[in-house]
Amino acid sequence: MSQPRPVASDDASRKVLVTGFPIFLARRLIRELVAGGDEVWILTRDKFHPEADQFAARLNAEFGAGTTQRVHCLVGDILCIDLGLTGDQVRALHDEIEEVHHMAAIQYLGLEGAKMRAVNIDGLREVLEFCLGIRRLRRLCHWSTAFVAGARSGTVHEHELMVGQRFRNGYEETKAAAEVLARHAMDKLPITVVRPPIIVGDAESGEIQRFDGPYLLMNAIVNAPANVAVPLPGRGRYPLHVVPADYAVRAGCYLARHPATESGTFHLVDPHPLTARQFFDAVADAAGRPRPQVFLPGGFARAVLKLPGLGRLARQERTFLEWFDTDIRFDNREAARLLDASGLTCPPVPAYVDVLVRFLREFTR
Repeated sequence: MSQPRPVASDDASRKVLVTGFPIFLARRLIRELVAGGDEVWILTRDKFHPEADQFAARLNAEFGAGTTQRVHCLVGDILCIDLGLTGDQVRALHDEIEEVHHMAAIQYLGLEGAKMRAVNIDGLREVLEFCLGIRRLRRLCHWSTAFVAGARSGTVHEHELMVGQRFRNGYEETKAAAEVLARHAMDKLPITVVRPPIIVGDAESGEIQRFDGPYLLMNAIVNAPANVAVPLPGRGRYPLHVVPADYAVRAGCYLARHPATESGTFHLVDPHPLTARQFFDAVADAAGRPRPQVFLPGGFARAVLKLPGLGRLARQERTFLEWFDTDIRFDNREAARLLDASGLTCPPVPAYVDVLVRFLREFTR
């Protein structure tokens, strides 16, 4: 199932700055960059510095050459001027860095308000300011989300952003506002925006950091008694937009280095998504469990999660149910046109669902 790392037409080893550690997708991206020959600087907050050092040491041991370090850790903060770095660090990065991947964001849907706005919007503003000083910058890749579409239905095109849509949560709203900032900066900086949908585990290992989103139901199905069919919230007739982490990072890396993607926005989606029912049927089959047979009305399930006492803990679940029950499709014709030349395609869910189930089962015993 493993696919070779695609090579963009102007690809070469680069010096890359990555924000967002310890987010799982940032870890996966850093590993992909280092495996491809790049030298990477990880920007991390002080509280995550020991973890980042350990992560960097493992990658340096695996991919380093002798005493040469390929991964470096920087303690900083995207909410601070100059990303919270020292003057010497700023000057060195402004001289050396060629590519930036901005992945830092609050993704936890149970959190709303000022903190999410600060990280997701103001954090990008500081990164944009910092990038203006990078002398050899070839690309800033801003990692957004397909769900900037909010509560829209029907087909959403890659070039569309603010079209009067309603946002169902602070994550969607703040990521859309951040994209507005990125677009305004495109006349000053070489920016590419990528929009993955829901990220599931690595298609080759099943690895994932948090069991949320679709994993809420996957976990129930996989660990249910052998003769118990888990009910499905709604009839699951609409597409469930998921991609494996390894595909997302490989596609994002490729597009970030393609000369035709500057000032563009690209959906990193499965062009043939399963419906939610098909997806969870596939999970049940891979787990050797009964397929869901009972369907709870989506509105009823959401109402239960709004009961007093559930509060913030239920916001993740409510948001997933809204994504679950929305008839939306993400057109990816521009991303597909460029990715076709690389030979990189999004694997269909049936090709890797057994890997996701195996990893889930192992870590929830």
